[in-house]
Amino acid sequence: MKPAILRLNADTSRPPWFTNVLVGFAVELRRSFHELHTGVSDHILGRAALACRNLLEIRYWTMYAAKSEDNIWRLRKEALIDMRDMLDKFTTACQANPELAPALPSIQQGRAWFEEQCRQTAECADGPYIRVSNLAQELGLADEHRTMSSFLSKLLHPTGFSICLPGAEDFTYQQVYSVGCWYFNDCFERVNELLRRLNLPVLE
Repeated sequence: MKPAILRLNADTSRPPWFTNVLVGFAVELRRSFHELHTGVSDHILGRAALACRNLLEIRYWTMYAAKSEDNIWRLRKEALIDMRDMLDKFTTACQANPELAPALPSIQQGRAWFEEQCRQTAECADGPYIRVSNLAQELGLADEHRTMSSFLSKLLHPTGFSICLPGAEDFTYQQVYSVGCWYFNDCFERVNELLRRLNLPVLE
């Protein structure tokens, strides 16, 4: 899959930022599947569950992107909004906790760089980001997202289940792996279908 990603990244038939979004899908798919496989192989349930949840959410984003080229461009703006939101939240956290205050100058420096980049490219990071739950609802998959995201989150965080019954979670490995593989395959086919429609190099 890596050589295919490199070929896609080298394509110059579209503006760089447009191609970068598609490359990002491929990279995220490859990385998340690696994490899923490694988590199951190494018997680290939290790692496998996180990867499975990531694949679930990548599925929604690929479905969103496949609807139109405008949606692919919107994902570019989504990246800027996410960056701004992370800087805002990190700044607030440092202001609320004196022990984190030494990190503020670095955050402010990062914000200044980010805002300068937006000015140079005439791009705007204002506005709300797209919540995955809202995206799932728009796609008619709200029930799937609500149930699967909740189930996988139970395996990610310390809960009564993981604390009091650590051995009982063993039966979930195969379930998580099977579901994650299905999400991966679905995403893979959707991304390739989109690439073919755009006359871009497909994944392998």
